[in-house]
Amino acid sequence: MKMTNANGVNAEAKRVALERGAAFDFEQLDFSGLSVEDSAAVRAAIARLENFYGYIPSAGLSFIIRNYRSLAAWGVLEEAWLDAYVHASHFDGHGLATIKAIFDACDRQRLHALRPVNQGLVRQHRYSLFRGCAGPSHTPGLSWTSSLDKAIWYAAKHAAYNDLADCAVYAATVSAEDIYCRLNHYDDEFIAYVPNVWRVEVPHVEFRLDRPR
Repeated sequence: MKMTNANGVNAEAKRVALERGAAFDFEQLDFSGLSVEDSAAVRAAIARLENFYGYIPSAGLSFIIRNYRSLAAWGVLEEAWLDAYVHASHFDGHGLATIKAIFDACDRQRLHALRPVNQGLVRQHRYSLFRGCAGPSHTPGLSWTSSLDKAIWYAAKHAAYNDLADCAVYAATVSAEDIYCRLNHYDDEFIAYVPNVWRVEVPHVEFRLDRPR
């Protein structure tokens, strides 16, 4: 029987990672921009197989982007990456391909243990998801909601705060196993890469910030 600790991390996976990382080669990591003190704290946390993000919250995203392959191999990527993703204001300059590659490098079972897809919901094999967009080009992203109302509101908010037009909502059906995880920072958020989507016909008058959500 596999044991899981309070943070949802598989104890067997942690033991294996400890054996593999008995002597971490920290020369593989790029500590650019970190102070000596912060670098030391991150090294110590990684050696303990603990979440290092809290030691470098302002630099954690860029640190992980530079080093995610090694962090994944050492079994210390998932918790730190979820914290970095949740607290990032945007991913401008990094691109969807990079963000997806980091999620793909994560252990999917560990992601599901840390942020279960079905927790508090009726277990489903497939989910209907929605994503609100605004502006001249609607780029794909990884954050989706199961609420059409919320997707419409997100599109309206993005348009209002950035002085954009052309609001739209896209829909998709996604298998549960294809969802990386489900976050609940400010709202329910399903994280998934969805290559096949369709546009939902939403009357323009519905894109307003005072709509129920």
